[in-house]
Amino acid sequence: MSELPEEPNADPDWFRQPTSREHRIAGWLFLAFGVFFLMLFVVLRGWWFRWVIAGLGVYSIVFALGHLRDSRGRR
Repeated sequence: MSELPEEPNADPDWFRQPTSREHRIAGWLFLAFGVFFLMLFVVLRGWWFRWVIAGLGVYSIVFALGHLRDSRGRR
């Protein structure tokens, strides 16, 4: 039975926390996606799946607000 070689410890700086600029970029992207999904909800009248699209839009906007809040806290 062959044994696997022991791997060195992972570098703790490899996965750093996002900067405030990266939080702002993510926040605006998620906000744009959320607005897009809500506009798509309006366009797709009469289709039952539009409620799932509306849920994705609301979720994206809530996630965007969290990113934007985190970007302000890092300054």
